[in-house]
Amino acid sequence: MNPRYMFARARSIGVIVAAALASTVTSAQTVPNELPGTLRLTLEDAVRRAVDRNPDLAIVRLNRDTAATRVEEAGGAFVPLFSTTVGRSGDVTPPSNFLLGDRGVSVNDWFSSTGVRQRVPWGGGTWNVSWDAARTTTNNPLSSFDPSLVSGIQIAFSQPLFKDRTVDASRHQYLIASRNHQTSELRFRESVVQTVAAVKQAYWTLKATIANVTVQQRSLELAEELVRQNKARVDVGQAPPLDLLQAQAEVAQRRENLIRANATAGDAEDRLRRLIMDPAAPSFWQVRLEPVDEPRGGDLEFDVESAVAAISSRRLDLARARNELANAESNVAFYNNQKLPDVRLETSYRGNGLSGTQFLRSGGFPGIVTGQLRRGFGSALDQMFSQEYSTWSFGVTMSYPLGRSYEEAGLARAGFERRQATQRIASLELDAAAAIRQGARQVQSTAERIDAARAGATLAQQRLDTEQRRFEVGLSTSFLVTQAQRDLLQAEVNLLQAMLDHQSSLVNFEAVQQAPPLTVGQTIALSGADVVLIPPSEPRGVFRQSSITELP
Repeated sequence: MNPRYMFARARSIGVIVAAALASTVTSAQTVPNELPGTLRLTLEDAVRRAVDRNPDLAIVRLNRDTAATRVEEAGGAFVPLFSTTVGRSGDVTPPSNFLLGDRGVSVNDWFSSTGVRQRVPWGGGTWNVSWDAARTTTNNPLSSFDPSLVSGIQIAFSQPLFKDRTVDASRHQYLIASRNHQTSELRFRESVVQTVAAVKQAYWTLKATIANVTVQQRSLELAEELVRQNKARVDVGQAPPLDLLQAQAEVAQRRENLIRANATAGDAEDRLRRLIMDPAAPSFWQVRLEPVDEPRGGDLEFDVESAVAAISSRRLDLARARNELANAESNVAFYNNQKLPDVRLETSYRGNGLSGTQFLRSGGFPGIVTGQLRRGFGSALDQMFSQEYSTWSFGVTMSYPLGRSYEEAGLARAGFERRQATQRIASLELDAAAAIRQGARQVQSTAERIDAARAGATLAQQRLDTEQRRFEVGLSTSFLVTQAQRDLLQAEVNLLQAMLDHQSSLVNFEAVQQAPPLTVGQTIALSGADVVLIPPSEPRGVFRQSSITELP
């Protein structure tokens, strides 16, 4: 930003304001950089320190980093999930038929199962690959193997055809988290703009309050000089004692004004300190801040209509609002999809293998054991990858709620939120356009106020000079000189205020084109939503349900 109209031709008018500002610059130039307890600041230095150290900005930066981790959390729904089980079990059941005699049947297992399943990041499908093995021993006389070694591998896939095909809960959550991350980045950039504007405002305010201290000090000195002159006149009988008392009362009043000006400057310094200094630094409260930059004069040129037309592309709060609208539209699309019937294509294939110690029988049922045949676990693995003992399935499942569902209520709510987001964008565009136009008028009006205040200060100085000369030759009174001093003081304060208001309007006009200003008492709003863990389902295929209970 290029500050303009500030302090232009200040030295030409010869008023105390120019002397105050010039003395501020001179003192800043004569103070060495190594002077302990003083930090000489350019505006660029102040802005850089704020971006690096401002605690409020650090909060928003951390919120942006938190949003990035939420994207990673949501992406975890598509990470393959490995699972394994190893165990041992034993089971003794009473005999259930005459072939088993009166002995209980015991079955002891060593078993393991290992698998990987994953939700596909497109199409909503899930796949599962698992391998299991078991070693079983039993005293069942009808068993053909003891021990038996069983192994099997299964591959299954589930694909939604309507509901969850274009968007499901995991993909919707990932999309919202990604967009919220973009929103947090925009909020950080918006906070940077607002913080930089606040720093510039605080910088120029401190500069103006320091100049005001100089003005008040000079005004006090003029009043003290008038006291000395009146005392000399009273001592020689040329003026009544009342004139001396009046001048002394004016000194007391202006000393009070100086005290107030120093307090105001201290407050302004603390506001700038709060924005740019590290609160953990030991010298946080002790270091003295000294602004050394002077606003540059020049002609101000800007196109208000172009600035208003560029609102859509430059305003960061509008970009955040458009992200909120996109989230609302995504919610509508999600709930529209969730209303569809849940129709899924299910398919699976399993290869099995069996080995172990096999009993060889002869004769009628159940036969007499005449020998044993031992087959190793490798035989079971060979069978598992052949079609000798295979199981496959292919089918479709469907489910659909009867009556008003949760998804229909969610769709109604999402529709209201979408309309609300749309109206919010329209409202923000109007507010932004009005703020830019108002900011431009403030720049123009404060520039004109500077010219008027400078003319008033020049006339007040001329009047004081005239009254002072008349007073010295006995043609004026102490009251008139005091009044002229008061008028000059007020004119100088008005000029300082006009200069500060103009500089503030320039800062505001620059910032309001990108972000709305923070109002008094407003805090930085943080956004984000918790991510819910959604593990992938475990497709197993589709099989006919049987009510027949098999005999052990």
